[in-house]
Amino acid sequence: MILAANIVMMGSLFWIFYEDLKERKVTIALLILLFVVGGFLNIKQQVWEVFLISSILNLAVVFSIILILFLYTKLKLKQSLPEAFGLGDVLFFAFMAISFPTTTFLVLFSCSLIFSFIISISFQKQLKKFVPLAGLQALFLGLILGANQLFGLMNLYAF
Repeated sequence: MILAANIVMMGSLFWIFYEDLKERKVTIALLILLFVVGGFLNIKQQVWEVFLISSILNLAVVFSIILILFLYTKLKLKQSLPEAFGLGDVLFFAFMAISFPTTTFLVLFSCSLIFSFIISISFQKQLKKFVPLAGLQALFLGLILGANQLFGLMNLYAF
C-alpha cells in the first residue's frame, strides 16, 4: 500500500512539473490527490499527535513565508501577491507541509527552493519572466523520493 502511494505521489509530482512548465498552471485535482497521498504517507509513518503537531508547525512556516512574500510584493514590487506568486505555488507549499515531519519538511522545502533558484537562473532565457516554482519543486521532490525509493537512502518520516 505504501509503495503504491509512493508511486502515485512520484507520478503526480512529475506530472505537475510537466503541467507547470508547459501550461503555466497546475491542476487543482492533482494537488488534492497529492494532499491525500502525502498526508496518508505521513500519518502511516508516525503517531496521529506527531502528525498533527508537525503539520501545524509546517503550515505556520508556510504562512509566515507567504506573509513575507505578500509584504515584499506589496511594498517592493508594487504588485498584488497573485500577480507575483501563483495559487498552485501556495497549494504546493501546503502539500509539502502536511506530507513530511517538520525536520524533513524544512530540509526538503529549503533544498527545493534552492534547486528552483539554480534552475531558474540557469534557464533564464527559456523561462523568460516566469518561474514555474511548483513544477520545479515537484521535479526536485519527485527525484528525491524516487532516489530514496530505489536506494533506500534514509527514512524521510523520522523525526
